[in-house]
Amino acid sequence: MKSKLLGMLSVICLLGLAAATMKPASQSAVGTWKLDVQKSSFSNTLVPKFEQLVVTTDKSDALQWNLKGIGPDGKSYIASYDGPIDGKDHAMQDSQAAGSTVAYTRVGNGGLQWVVRDKSGAVVETGNSQLSADGKTLTLKGTTQGASGKATFMSVFERVQ
Repeated sequence: MKSKLLGMLSVICLLGLAAATMKPASQSAVGTWKLDVQKSSFSNTLVPKFEQLVVTTDKSDALQWNLKGIGPDGKSYIASYDGPIDGKDHAMQDSQAAGSTVAYTRVGNGGLQWVVRDKSGAVVETGNSQLSADGKTLTLKGTTQGASGKATFMSVFERVQ
């Protein structure tokens, strides 16, 4: 279950990463991002060995991203989202949590908030994202809820290109 939560967390983190787009015109989350495990923190959950997020669309009303990662157990996972930012639940692809939905909302501080629901409709993650002023760091903060209880995370992604 922790592996499933980690995968969901990774997916959501990436979603949040990709979604950190309420920014000045000179900044965009479009690009390739790599998780910096040393700068990140995870409580009550396992730490992924690797995550890479590729954001291909970052508009005020739309977001498209693809995430791939390797969990602490060495198993790979993928997740993706291609849809609107409108506060409504939309399907996302997740190799570890089929049937999940995500709702993105722009916030006044230049980032995004999100809510992830499992296939039963239960909230399993909430969070927010922020793109740094220089556009080189994307920080995702949130909470997940699963069989092991509540877990918090701060995932720090660095721009690769």
